[in-house]
Amino acid sequence: MLYRSYLFNTLTGQLGAPIDLASISWNISVADSALSTTRNHDVGKASVTGISVPWSAVPGADMAERREMISPLRTGVMVFSLTDDDLEQERMGTPFIGGFIGLRHDNAHGTSFDLLSPLGLLEHRYMVREGKYGTGANHTSPDTITLTNLSMRAIACAIGEQCTGMKPAGHLPIDWQYAGEKGTHTRTYEAWDVQNLSCAHLLGLLSNVSDGPDMQFRPTVSIDGRYVGWRFEAGSDGALYLGETIVHSLSYHPTGGMLQDLQVDRIAPAQRVYASGAGTDKAQTTVLCEDLTMCQLDKDPFPLYELTYADSDTEKAALLKTHAQAVLESNRIPLMQLKASINISQHDQSGYPRMPLGSFWPGERFDLDIRDYAPLPDGIYRTRLMQMSGDGGDTVHLTFDVMEDTGIW
Repeated sequence: MLYRSYLFNTLTGQLGAPIDLASISWNISVADSALSTTRNHDVGKASVTGISVPWSAVPGADMAERREMISPLRTGVMVFSLTDDDLEQERMGTPFIGGFIGLRHDNAHGTSFDLLSPLGLLEHRYMVREGKYGTGANHTSPDTITLTNLSMRAIACAIGEQCTGMKPAGHLPIDWQYAGEKGTHTRTYEAWDVQNLSCAHLLGLLSNVSDGPDMQFRPTVSIDGRYVGWRFEAGSDGALYLGETIVHSLSYHPTGGMLQDLQVDRIAPAQRVYASGAGTDKAQTTVLCEDLTMCQLDKDPFPLYELTYADSDTEKAALLKTHAQAVLESNRIPLMQLKASINISQHDQSGYPRMPLGSFWPGERFDLDIRDYAPLPDGIYRTRLMQMSGDGGDTVHLTFDVMEDTGIW
């Protein structure tokens, strides 16, 4: 598998010169995939770290031009994966990860930097209308934005549009494709609460409620190959998960199969979540969610395990309970998680790559056919890919969704 990278303009997405990256580590997720009692749904993340480039590999006629070509934040890098067929047909390949140049470290020999993902940049964009902050009586900010009768992903798009195209120099090459989609949800955002109104934070809140959808930014390239950007992908109110209709198959056997370095992590259940919301002391909003089923088994019950959850921004008990219930639902039974790696340069009998980058994404379903593996009974385990990562080589590490561990109770 070959990687090829290009510079692009942050505001427009217009592609610039290619750049040869000497080293790169990347990671893509659809949600928090940690097997722990504190995991959240969250918005899918994509990170590129450890980029190191000698000055000779930076495009430009002289050093002044080279420094400008990789200007932090003004310039981005998009990474494409290319198959043998792409090379033969002289195609650009498939964009699979990218971002905006963040903090840059220069020395006499070259430069190094990480890429700030779209979500990372949106941490520094706030859901406040232009001209409405600090302009009320006595320098107050009474302005309120109410979004009503929309789907969850349409609310996310409305937030995204307000935090990008409606701000000066705020445009980003993101397709907020669900804008205006009707639904039954309402959200209100008040300008005075700006500390809690970053776009990334608000998207995370939408994703983390019990009926919150998957959210992810997927790289795109225009048909003419001149522009790159991202398409905001999210589950609908009726189908919360991305990739529900796509099923990939991978197998493991000690002497064969595409899955390598297979591992299983396991964790016991929790039965209670004590949630605290807005307010202080005795006036603080509090709710309790519990499911004691695992403590009341006829044979060998589990000991009680309790959790806490805090969200000082939530005033309404009903909404706080929704958040707490989501935490409980994700922890109330024994769980396990599979991790493995694959070689993305493997070909099938026809000579085509079996799993090239860009042909599968976190959020999509996988059938894992596992045989003769001591920690698990033989069988086909249907799960979702939650995270994948690599270092610019042929090995890609996969983390699958947490699933019920039926083998221990």
